Amino acid sequence: LVSLDEVFKDDRTYAHLWGQAPVGEHVEQHNPFVCKWCLSMLAAMTLDQGIMAARVVEGLFMHQTFYEFLCDDLVGF
Repeated sequence: LVSLDEVFKDDRTYAHLWGQAPVGEHVEQHNPFVCKWCLSMLAAMTLDQGIMAARVVEGLFMHQTFYEFLCDDLVGF
């Protein structure tokens, strides 16, 4: 049994998405607006071997990059 997991990181990952304020007041958020690059990592894990394959790409995993991960990194196992 092989489990796949994807994680994503950019410069806004640390910021909270929701806030609280007293009734009648707006929530102010002072976090940087960043529209730069991001990294995605996909890992294949098993119970007995741990992480058996991993790949990091700049941007998001699309159909083609996911398919290449399956063919290039996992077919050999």
